[in-house]
Amino acid sequence: IESPVVFQGGVAANIGIKKAFEKELDTEVIVPEEHDVMGAIGAAILAQEKIRQNKSETEFKGYNLINFSHRASSFECKGCPNRCEVINIFQDDELIARWGGRCAEVNAL
Repeated sequence: IESPVVFQGGVAANIGIKKAFEKELDTEVIVPEEHDVMGAIGAAILAQEKIRQNKSETEFKGYNLINFSHRASSFECKGCPNRCEVINIFQDDELIARWGGRCAEVNAL
C-alpha cells in the first residue's frame, strides 16, 4: 500500500483504528470529513453516469416517499429447514421489497 492512504466508511470515525493503520502501514492515514457517506456518494455518481450513458430513466422514488404510506411485516419462511425471517416492505398496499430468506422463491417479488 502506497501513500496517500484514505480511510472511508463508518469505522473511519474510530481514531484507534486510524492510528493502528498508521502504525502498521508506517504512513499517514487521511480520514475525509465525509468519510461516512463517501461510498453512497460514489454509488450515486456511478448510477447517474450509467443512466446518462444508457439514456434511460430511473425508478428513484426518494423525493416522493412522503406521499406514500409504508409499512413493514415479517414472516418465518417454511420453504426449507433454515426457517429464515423474511421482511416485507409495502408502499401503500404494494410489496416493493423483500429480504432475509435463503430460498430463491421467497425472495422473488
